[in-house]
Amino acid sequence: MSDHDQRSDDTFGERVGRVLRASERFGDHFEADLAAAIRNDGPRGRFVLRPRARGAGWWTTPITVRMSPLVGLAMAASVALVAVLSARAPRPSSAPAVNTVGQVVHDTVNVVRFVFVGDAKSVALVGDFNAWREDATPLATNGARGTWSVSVPLARGRHEYAFIVDGKRWVADPFAPSTSDEFNTASSVVTVGT
Repeated sequence: MSDHDQRSDDTFGERVGRVLRASERFGDHFEADLAAAIRNDGPRGRFVLRPRARGAGWWTTPITVRMSPLVGLAMAASVALVAVLSARAPRPSSAPAVNTVGQVVHDTVNVVRFVFVGDAKSVALVGDFNAWREDATPLATNGARGTWSVSVPLARGRHEYAFIVDGKRWVADPFAPSTSDEFNTASSVVTVGT
């Protein structure tokens, strides 16, 4: 920066400083005028509805609404939410429901309780209902020593299952009908809903 530019900046700074340091005098009605100006201007960035003159054609007079973009976005989201919720709400019908399909729909949930009795550190239930995954359905002790159980919702039909004890031993349920696969591995069978 050159000396000339520096002196010019210093001169400008001094002039601005003098104006800013000078005391300011307000008229006797300054506070009243300020309050009136604020009332007339209204808040910025909020929803503002200006009153309209009532008269014969007041319903055709346009309304000026001012709002911040954030308030506008919130209002649009509220309208969209109301529209979505009203579209999803079930409509009451005065007519009785008529089943036009020839099949009866069963909405019953079938919960089957599986119990394993024996000494173990951990027990898991595997079956065709959980893709034979050992980590999908662990059993919990229910207070009695050596008794493990879990309740599982099952679809109607025939299901094969077994217990995995201590993460390595495959045990068929001795209290249920049994079956075996092509490798002669024993499993148990439970039939639900028939």
